[in-house]
Amino acid sequence: MIKSYLFIFSALSVLSSCGSETGKNEKKGLAGTWRLIGYTDFDSIHNKWTYPYGNNPKGYFTYTKNGIVNLNGSAEKPLAIPGDSLYAIPLSLGEVLDNAFGYFGTYTIDTVNSTVTHHVKGGSVIPYIGTDQPRQFILKGDTLLIGDPTFEIGKRVLVREE
Repeated sequence: MIKSYLFIFSALSVLSSCGSETGKNEKKGLAGTWRLIGYTDFDSIHNKWTYPYGNNPKGYFTYTKNGIVNLNGSAEKPLAIPGDSLYAIPLSLGEVLDNAFGYFGTYTIDTVNSTVTHHVKGGSVIPYIGTDQPRQFILKGDTLLIGDPTFEIGKRVLVREE
């Protein structure tokens, strides 16, 4: 009887370590700094893809091996505000987010569904703070595609920097 329990315990230990090793391998593959080269959203009203940050957005997504995520992005053409007027011109949050975005937190990976979930702790995207933001991802060599589960609503294209 004890041998049966030991066998079951050993089998469960092996299975659980395989799953965690797969998660670690996925984090290793995703870990690093990724440069944003494409940011598209689908406008279902007009039935077309839009480029809210222009054709050549700027930014970086960083994933650490320890599970930290940091995203920063901006439009290819920044807001034209003279330095001496920086605090004199009132801007809405929408105007700021139409030009740049950023948030940080931790992340987890669901290897079965190829999903990375950003657990947002803070940033400029106020509605995301304190929420989990699941994103489908496809990793092809040094290219990372990240977006909604079907890539039919939004897609971000990134290339590995390091």
